[in-house]
Amino acid sequence: MSGEMDLKLEALSKYIVTSPSWIRSLALILLLSGCVEIMSILGSQGSFTKPNLFPIAAYLIPAVAALAFTPWLARRFGGKLDFGWSGLTAALGLIISLFVSLSPILLFRFSFALFFAISLALVFAFRMLLLAAVVDFHLRKVVVPAFLHSGIAILGAAPFLDLWFVQVSILLHISFAVGVYAFIIVVERPMKANFKVGPLELVNAFLLHLSEGSRKLDDFFRSIGESVVVPQVSLVLQREGKEEIFVTIPNVHPGPLGEIGGSNLPKILHNQIGGAALVFHGAASHDFNPVDETEVKKVGDAVLASRPNSCTSSSCTKSGRYRHGSVDVMAQAFGDTVIAVATRSPQVTEDLDFAMGFSIMKSGEKQFRHVGFIDAHNCMDTLADGVYSGTSLGMEYLAAAEDAFSGTAQQEQVPFMAGYAHRTLPWSRTDGFGDLGVQVLVITVGGQKTAYVLFDGNNMHTGARDEIRKRLVSLVDECEIMTTDTHVVNTISGRNQVGLKVPVEAFYPHVEDAVREAIADSAPACSAGATAWCKNVVVFGSQRISQIASTVNAMIGFLVPVAIIIIVGAFITTAMAYFLLVY
Repeated sequence: MSGEMDLKLEALSKYIVTSPSWIRSLALILLLSGCVEIMSILGSQGSFTKPNLFPIAAYLIPAVAALAFTPWLARRFGGKLDFGWSGLTAALGLIISLFVSLSPILLFRFSFALFFAISLALVFAFRMLLLAAVVDFHLRKVVVPAFLHSGIAILGAAPFLDLWFVQVSILLHISFAVGVYAFIIVVERPMKANFKVGPLELVNAFLLHLSEGSRKLDDFFRSIGESVVVPQVSLVLQREGKEEIFVTIPNVHPGPLGEIGGSNLPKILHNQIGGAALVFHGAASHDFNPVDETEVKKVGDAVLASRPNSCTSSSCTKSGRYRHGSVDVMAQAFGDTVIAVATRSPQVTEDLDFAMGFSIMKSGEKQFRHVGFIDAHNCMDTLADGVYSGTSLGMEYLAAAEDAFSGTAQQEQVPFMAGYAHRTLPWSRTDGFGDLGVQVLVITVGGQKTAYVLFDGNNMHTGARDEIRKRLVSLVDECEIMTTDTHVVNTISGRNQVGLKVPVEAFYPHVEDAVREAIADSAPACSAGATAWCKNVVVFGSQRISQIASTVNAMIGFLVPVAIIIIVGAFITTAMAYFLLVY
């Protein structure tokens, strides 16, 4: 099922690695080199006043030089590498060199030169792969920077070891360079065959996005995307002497993560619409991620073009709750427009597929002209699968929504008041809160106050929604807590929901203040609904996420076997070349 693939792909974000401070890497290099030096002195029964120069020349100096000069060398070849990544590659290179060269001494004391040469070739191969991913996927631009560490180590060790060591080291480096090239060709083949781009190129683009805000990834998604047409229902609330409130429900998905694609869709639409705009989460999965901000603005243009010129309905129903199975729907009608919010809290739920949401919207059109369906997106513990048409859970959603539409259509509509409040929060994206903070819409009708509380975040930690509702009952008669599903909070991990890092006790006072402010802001209102048909919106495309996830999983599956074959081949090639040259 494609939902399972969506889940696997989002879970891959946990493999994204950020570089540590170069100071930590340097400290690790000094510590490891110092330990080797001490063991060398103790092993040779020497004096600490007369250090052994080999560990310094073969381990310490090459690692420090690699840390210091690789960024400069990368720039000389048209790339860019910060000292954090340079320090990480140098420290890992030193660890590889120490482990491979020193561990076998316990069994093969007479073969240190051979294992040291092998370790340097492995360091070279490792640096080629890492720099190809971090700096530039064109190997010709990273070969020289990659050779810096092992090259200096060969020069430093040469006076202590014989000519044989230098010869074998050079042959091993040549064999491993060819091996890395072959490894990359084999590994990249599935991705290039399906998407015309290699994984290293994608990693380059992603790291450029993180460091410089590059849009190269958006170009890739556009190249594989497809054009869709999606409905978007909006509700305009005009108030006497107050700012107009604009409610809109996109049926495209704010993903995939960070600032990539349409991940910041809620804020972009909020700013484009202007004023008191609430951008709720409709029914869409990662297949419906806009490929870039341009496509998000297309959606905004369509919504603004369909904006009603005047509001003619001055009445609405009370909000009501309808339940079928595990699905709970809160619905409220404003003239010929209905707003329905679905949740399964405290049960975990992920995105509803567009086809699922579209079916719900069409079923509501039996009673209403405009059907706004909101996925509350308010209960998450671990990453879960989505909701799809034809599944038992999908049928629960459809049945609960149909009950809500038919029940709401029978309710009396009377004059109402609307109030709005917007609070930014003193936490960042890394804490699970997007740029918009929290927004509150309060509808007062027939003595009933209903609060629509919207967090700019990606889902809520299990129990947070229910705890907030429990606390708000002293202020309002009914409420629902929702998130926009913004993915700007997911730059590294797929799990960063509201309430995970910052407990409800910490941010609830801001919610309560916003609800009180919205109640105080209430004024008599009239409404008008609209359904915009957003055309030619380029999204990732049906099954594209599944295809990417399947391709990545296939690549990961044969990485180790291919690496082993190539390493063995490199050793055999080196041995054959050595004997041909020497004998």
